[in-house]
Amino acid sequence: MKIVIDGAGAKNDGVFNNAAIINGAIDSVHKAGGGQVVVPSGGIYLSGSIEIKANVDLHLESGATLRASSDYADYTAQHNIKSLTGGTVDEFVLPQRAFICAYKAHNARISGHGTIDGNADGFIAERGRYIHKMRGPIGGKDQYLERPFTVFMIECKNLTIRDVVIKDPAFWAVRTTGCNELLIDGIRILTDLMVPNADGVDIDRCQNVRIVNCEFVTADDCISLKSCSQTSQYGDVANIVISNCIMTSTSGAITLGTESVGDIKNVLVSNCIIKDSHRGFAVRAREGGTISNVRFSNSLVHTRTFSDMWWGHGEALHVTAFSWDDPSKGTDGNIERTMEGFVRDITFENITCHTEAGILNYAAHPELIKGVTYRNVEVHMQKESKWEPRIDLRPNGIESVLHRKHNAFEIFNVSNLELDNCSVIWDKASRDSYGEAVVESNSVNVSATNFAEIIRGD
Repeated sequence: MKIVIDGAGAKNDGVFNNAAIINGAIDSVHKAGGGQVVVPSGGIYLSGSIEIKANVDLHLESGATLRASSDYADYTAQHNIKSLTGGTVDEFVLPQRAFICAYKAHNARISGHGTIDGNADGFIAERGRYIHKMRGPIGGKDQYLERPFTVFMIECKNLTIRDVVIKDPAFWAVRTTGCNELLIDGIRILTDLMVPNADGVDIDRCQNVRIVNCEFVTADDCISLKSCSQTSQYGDVANIVISNCIMTSTSGAITLGTESVGDIKNVLVSNCIIKDSHRGFAVRAREGGTISNVRFSNSLVHTRTFSDMWWGHGEALHVTAFSWDDPSKGTDGNIERTMEGFVRDITFENITCHTEAGILNYAAHPELIKGVTYRNVEVHMQKESKWEPRIDLRPNGIESVLHRKHNAFEIFNVSNLELDNCSVIWDKASRDSYGEAVVESNSVNVSATNFAEIIRGD
């Protein structure tokens, strides 16, 4: 079955709220056994919250725009995440609204070459120099807990998101929780680079996931793998392939962890290009979980520093393990934030880095990070921005920032780290801005084979 929404009465004037019409079309297609609901090209179809159902393909034609309403009242109570899932998902540390949502919508699709517009401009309270201040509803909670996800899919097996453009999300662009056999292919996510928390794709407790052939320009992490505290019923994050993607971020390109109560394991990242990002590939173990068996390979990574209002400070590759909050002081969030995270068996291989801040390996103590290999990693160190050097360990309630020069390879409180056929190439003009090629402290079994250090420039 196929329904084109303008034939069902939808208006493309950018003003009329088409939510009832679009949801009605989805319900009809779902009840008929499946098919397409088509957003046609031309004009802007404004809408409040939309719920996709099983076997329904929400298809956006080339030239079509589906725009999220900026009116908080248009995000209806029945589509509140807690209500949608019957209380199965109830996260008090994250928002409950979503523009496009689904629960147990197996075999659902979002497809086509049209645009899903998260309408971030409509949620900006004040434009900043380096980061915007966002607004929540009058009388509501902090804006962080109020802004809508653009797409939030929960427990949807065999979900496909293909080819669409998602622009200007007001919060995370795409979040999937408990969605196994997930394919994200050929999409583009383009955000305002000063909208806080404007992640690209957040994978929470999903297994058997492919993210391929995509382009991301995002304010916050382009891709983030998470195992959140209130979704433990969906298990670990496992069997993830990320390949052939191009990424730019004011924060991190790919981040594993931070929210990592459960384990994150069996991850392959390959053939990616990182451009002008605040941080490249990052493994950040927190909240008690273990991140293990991960390989980053065959990629080009370019990082530079941005304002300290954003996490990260120009490091190309990053491996850290701490508690999020200081256990001696407690926490105002989840109790898991007082727990330390663990890292096991991480490999970076065949990667060329152009970076202001080198490569960071740092743990609270050596038992937390065990087994990190850098093989055929080339690190070009050159100062590009105006920002002073700083080692950013956030989130870390004990010691969040170190104010000193960067070293090319920082190795602190790490066990079993290997540098195999790696090199550091210093830019002669900015060599004095940095410390040493390798600095190791309080670490166990650190080795280097065929390591080279070179200075280039006039």
